[in-house]
Parts: sequence; structure tokens; C-alpha cells
Amino acid sequence: MNFDYGQLSQMGPQIDQVLSTLPYPIDKDELVQRAQQAGANPQVVGAMRQILPDKTFNSSQDIKKFLTGQQGQQGQTRM
Repeated sequence: MNFDYGQLSQMGPQIDQVLSTLPYPIDKDELVQRAQQAGANPQVVGAMRQILPDKTFNSSQDIKKFLTGQQGQQGQTRM
């Protein structure tokens, strides 16, 4: 499923605000739940559900790699 990373990047300030309040490490389910509780835009929450892998994230930068398309967008993933 394709995702419009350009549209998501326009929501960068909101994403940064949500990510800055999270306790790390954090797993995807807790991340999505806390984003909803923080009042994140439904598109941001939906993007997190769709794009983020089921894993534990150690920092906001770890999450942003996926949300900005820098991780796996071109079929390249780190092993």
C-alpha cells in the first residue's frame, strides 16, 4: 500500500510534538495509543499504524526514519 510521505511531512511539527513527549523505549501499540491520547491528527495516527513496523523504538529519530520514508520506502531495509 502506497502512502503519501509528502502529506505526512507537512504534519512534521505535530509529529515532533507527540514524539517529544513519549517515554523511550516504546513499542508501536503504546506509541499509537499515546499519540491518540495527545490529540494527534487522525491522519498522523493512521500513518503510524500503517507505516511503523511492530517493534520497539528507542528514540524519536528511530520513529521518524519510518515516518519520513527514509527506512524501506525504496525497498531498502537495514538488516
